[in-house]
Amino acid sequence: MLEEFINHKLSILDIIADTNSLLKRNNEASNERLIAVKEQLISNHFNLVVLGQFKRGKTTLINSLVGNAILPSSVVPLTSIVTILKFGSEVKCTIFMNDGTEQDVLIEKIHDYVTESGNPENRRGVKCACIEYPIPLLEKGMQLVDTPGIGSTFLHNTETTYEFLDHLDAAIFLMSADVPISQVEKELLETIKSSTQKIFFVLNKVDNLIPKEIAEMSAYNNNVLTEMGFTVQEIWPISARKALEAKTSKDEELLLQSGLSNLENAVGSFLSTEKGRVVLSTAISKLKRITLQTVSQIAIETKTLTDSEEELENKINTFHKLNANLKKDKEDIAYLIKGETIKLNKKTEEMLKVFEETETARIRNCMQRFYEDNHDANPTALREDMQKVIKAEIVKGFDVFKEDVERVISAGIQETFNRFTKRSNNIIQEFKTAAEQLFEVPMQQSEFSIDLAEDKRFYYMVRESMSITEEEVKSILRTFMPKSISRKMIMKEMIDLAASEVSRNSGRTRSSLATRIGSTFKQYSKEISNLGNELIENIEQAMKKGKDTRKDSAESIRKELTTLSTTSEKLEENMKKLGSVWNEIN
Repeated sequence: MLEEFINHKLSILDIIADTNSLLKRNNEASNERLIAVKEQLISNHFNLVVLGQFKRGKTTLINSLVGNAILPSSVVPLTSIVTILKFGSEVKCTIFMNDGTEQDVLIEKIHDYVTESGNPENRRGVKCACIEYPIPLLEKGMQLVDTPGIGSTFLHNTETTYEFLDHLDAAIFLMSADVPISQVEKELLETIKSSTQKIFFVLNKVDNLIPKEIAEMSAYNNNVLTEMGFTVQEIWPISARKALEAKTSKDEELLLQSGLSNLENAVGSFLSTEKGRVVLSTAISKLKRITLQTVSQIAIETKTLTDSEEELENKINTFHKLNANLKKDKEDIAYLIKGETIKLNKKTEEMLKVFEETETARIRNCMQRFYEDNHDANPTALREDMQKVIKAEIVKGFDVFKEDVERVISAGIQETFNRFTKRSNNIIQEFKTAAEQLFEVPMQQSEFSIDLAEDKRFYYMVRESMSITEEEVKSILRTFMPKSISRKMIMKEMIDLAASEVSRNSGRTRSSLATRIGSTFKQYSKEISNLGNELIENIEQAMKKGKDTRKDSAESIRKELTTLSTTSEKLEENMKKLGSVWNEIN
């Protein structure tokens, strides 16, 4: 078994070396993705990436697998930087920066580099963090990778996760037992479907569910995954929180209850029997994508060299028109999205207006009941207690409204995303088809997806007291008045305060919602504007190279065509070799 793995690995490395040398002979720079595949095969590192929507418990799960809370976790979306755990005889934490430098830090200080609170919007310029840790699970070359949650409060966290997917070998996909699988999770799964042969589907947070409810949620998610084309052998129900508690307290019974042992056994079995196959299969998948893209570019360059001046000019003009039409279509969508932003803001404005009226009336009624139930309270105590009631009711009322409005916003944004993503995919597919027909070359399929950004940060402010001078004056006045009149004055003051606080917090909420909606649609428009750019750039590079070569002598052009033809044929042969290795592995 090991000998077969080594032979297959050497075959793939030979194909990588040959492909790289073909690119160099064709005056291409070494492909970074090609080098990355090679380095990973040589190092025998295997990335088991923990993925999922934000707040599914990814970091807690990794901590439970390690048996120690070495990674920071929180009740709010926290992880913002990819963190890699690999085997080391001693605990060591290294921070790799975007500028190429690195620094060792105490593991207790990792919070300052990989979390949103410690490193907001990655202002430190961290590329990733790597922790070496002495646990048996990592001894076989596997690396555990913690990623930011997709669809989280911060869009750059989602982007960080998607950027790492090209390094994925196998995945633990974490779902939550308290909510069905979401559209955002489905989109992430669609993205990784072709990137890995192995996904462990895990249902976390089963603590508060009875076995029947766990089975129902697992069955529902299984049906969704099956409809998406996944073959799901099992969904592992666990409580990562209980597992971590059990590991740190060495409570074997609690560990058994957590369900983690079953997942660990499955991962261990996979590492012993399937890991090699998945490592090789993943490398082949990545190589195929790189090779197909290169073959397409060579074919376009060849067409550029062999077409007549008139044919080439017509193709270039047609391509520019296709490009211009695509740009116009994207601009039209961006304009329509702007209209959707206005519509959704108007909808939330209407909801806030109704809420402000009903909430003010509700809190006034609460004040009235409290006033009547505390008829013996002295004015000073009554005022302080009523302020507390207002604060509590503001939080209670706005928390309910927050859930209602977030459902409306999420549904509105998701409906818009679904509609315009489908439209955008159709547009880029039409562009791709037209470009293929124009150059008579098959091209890589473009994929487009974007995730819903949810910023759920709300806080409510209620004035604890008026200015000292104003309160002192009113307090002095009340001492000269009968208790009944003082109480009525306080009642009026608190009713006015309640209305003021509802209005003030409505204004803050309005601003927060508008910012969230605006930033989400702005990011979506940005994604739309980038749609197809890589495909266009590849075509333009191939055309430019061909046009530059056309300026050379006829003999130089003939030699270049021979080189291109030879390169293409050898790349096609490499594709066949990869296919043979794939068949032997699978």
